[in-house]
Amino acid sequence: MSLVAALAVCLALAGYSSAQAESTRTVTVYAASSLTQAYTALGDKFMAAHPGVSIKFSFGSSTTLASQIDAGAPADIFASADTSSMTLASSVFPDAQNYVQNQVVLAIPKGSTITKLSDLNGKVTWLQCGHTVPCGIAADSALKSEGVVSTNPVSLEATASAATAKLLSGAVDAAILFKTDVVANSGKLNYIPFSNPSAALSQYQIGISHSKATTKNVWAKTFYAYLSGHSAKKFLASAGFIVTSI
Repeated sequence: MSLVAALAVCLALAGYSSAQAESTRTVTVYAASSLTQAYTALGDKFMAAHPGVSIKFSFGSSTTLASQIDAGAPADIFASADTSSMTLASSVFPDAQNYVQNQVVLAIPKGSTITKLSDLNGKVTWLQCGHTVPCGIAADSALKSEGVVSTNPVSLEATASAATAKLLSGAVDAAILFKTDVVANSGKLNYIPFSNPSAALSQYQIGISHSKATTKNVWAKTFYAYLSGHSAKKFLASAGFIVTSI
């Protein structure tokens, strides 16, 4: 082999090693949209403590994210807002565990004249998440348990964040949202709880991928442990999530 050819091979191998090293310092996290604010903050804290590590988030409806994972989208960690979405992604995340819980509430702007759930039967507009996504499934369960609302939502939003954005924009008078989304916007929103908390509950789950790439990624394992640990759960509790053990 000529000197030039040998040098080219060495450079190519060096480039491959560099790319491989970079990839193992990147952690891809798929997470429910209701975790956006909390997880972004936790990711920033982690990256500040571990320079050179990159946490890449993809937030959205748990149902949509699970479908993407099932279709082959690469994710090291998946935090779902319900158990059924995690089941859909179980081929990649077979050992997912119960994580935190969240509850839907009737969210209203501060200063609203709405004081109880039955006020939705008046001349007000309200919305909720779609019937097949976690925040919508919990909303349907809570409304059925309450049994006092006879009107229909003016729209069914694809994600909890989209529902929150419409309420904040003034597009509707009220919205059934996760409590955490109200807590995140406590300067602008108040909420009315449902009388049956268990009917309004959504169980979150978290899992780490069993793929070869994730198994070799020490930072994926480290960040997963961080999200499941004491300080992260304490932070999630302060954001309005229900944490059964800290």
